[in-house]
Amino acid sequence: MTLVSSILVDGYRETNMVALGRALNTNQVTEALRLLNQIFSSIYGFDAGEALGDWPLGNFGRENPQYTQEYFTEQQIDRPNINKRLIAVNEQPRTVYFTPFPQDGSRMAIIDPYSRLSAFPVTINANGRTIEGTEQILIDTDGTSRQWFYRADTGNWTRISDVADTDEMPFPPEYDIMFIILLALRLSPRYGRTMPAESATVLQQKRQEFVARYLQSQPLEIDDSISWPFLSQQSYDTQRQFTTTQRDFNSGFWRPV
Repeated sequence: MTLVSSILVDGYRETNMVALGRALNTNQVTEALRLLNQIFSSIYGFDAGEALGDWPLGNFGRENPQYTQEYFTEQQIDRPNINKRLIAVNEQPRTVYFTPFPQDGSRMAIIDPYSRLSAFPVTINANGRTIEGTEQILIDTDGTSRQWFYRADTGNWTRISDVADTDEMPFPPEYDIMFIILLALRLSPRYGRTMPAESATVLQQKRQEFVARYLQSQPLEIDDSISWPFLSQQSYDTQRQFTTTQRDFNSGFWRPV
């Protein structure tokens, strides 16, 4: 695995902003780390991963308390499909099971809009994978807002958060050069440098590979006369079938129509 610190150094070296063999000073590390975290924030949900859809875990605060049960069983509520933002409106402790068949680049999240997780905690089970390096985690802090990104190369739901220079890179090492050049692009104007054409060519190639690896679908509204093989791989969970009508397409579950 690659340490973030080496990406920072190579980012400065890409256009010779820092001479070979010279260490970065504190201000340079702080500036580059801030820019690198901004780059990561712009990647998730766009180049890597899909926009998240809301997934209420209960009925708290809802005008019609029967709304969830009208569409889902309790078992279905606890088994969301990929790319969902869990909303902690549950009125009892819950265990949520992520899909046993996540796809590379899938995202998940949880938010606690009413700050009630300490009273009604949510246990998240990775269901055959790991989440933050363990089988399951307990989310019981009021006001939590947390996201995860699935890395197939490690079999782990990795927490999305700002990185420190002592952390490991959140993406596979084959994409280190892409982030090095992206960082150099942000830093170079501040040092009066211009990105070489060779670096731009490498960036274009690696970014195409990166996007292809984590390619995501866009939400569609189509009717049931269109065959499901035309639907995206990322939106289709291999344990579920679904109709393409709006309600069931969004839920990811099949039911007669």
